[in-house]
Amino acid sequence: MKLTFLSLALIFVSSFALNAKSRLGEYYLGFGYTLVDGGKSGNLEGGLFDISANSMASDSTDFIVNFSYGEVETNGTDDSTFSIGLDYVYHYDEYVFQNGMFRPYAGLGISYISDDMGARLGDDGMTWSFLAGTEILFTDNFSFMLGGRFIGLWSDFGQNDFYLNTAISYWINDVHGIAIEYNRALDQEVSFIGLKYLYSWQ
Repeated sequence: MKLTFLSLALIFVSSFALNAKSRLGEYYLGFGYTLVDGGKSGNLEGGLFDISANSMASDSTDFIVNFSYGEVETNGTDDSTFSIGLDYVYHYDEYVFQNGMFRPYAGLGISYISDDMGARLGDDGMTWSFLAGTEILFTDNFSFMLGGRFIGLWSDFGQNDFYLNTAISYWINDVHGIAIEYNRALDQEVSFIGLKYLYSWQ
């Protein structure tokens, strides 16, 4: 199911003619659906609805608000999971090299998660996170995000995980875009594959 979803998403994205912009330093909303698969026992699966908002705090910093909610199942038991969080991201525009192809970023985040099923950290509570990576701008309208996020619970600093984060983004025009995102929680051994619509008001 995961491979079928990814294949259809790639075909869908590649069918658009594009004229676009970056995922950093822009104002936009994101609406999507994410498949959840994996787990340490290999039998965790489900889906999440995602909403996000990216807003410039300054010329080189962004605020990113994220909310996700869905159902996950393991061993015949299903339960709801959700998260809401805020990231503050600095993009190093003054260090852009290769004619602007690479756009490094780093940031901090806080969130609240409800995750009894183990799709994220396997517990409920407030979290902290550090994130870093780069956006690779292949053309004016096509980019690839590659980064990582180290996240843990405030109540137990020893309960943490590292996420590998990737995203392919296309902007159809200055207002509409689409992205395929793949994230992997290395300790929980959970994969997240999502398709997202992007709407920019700038």
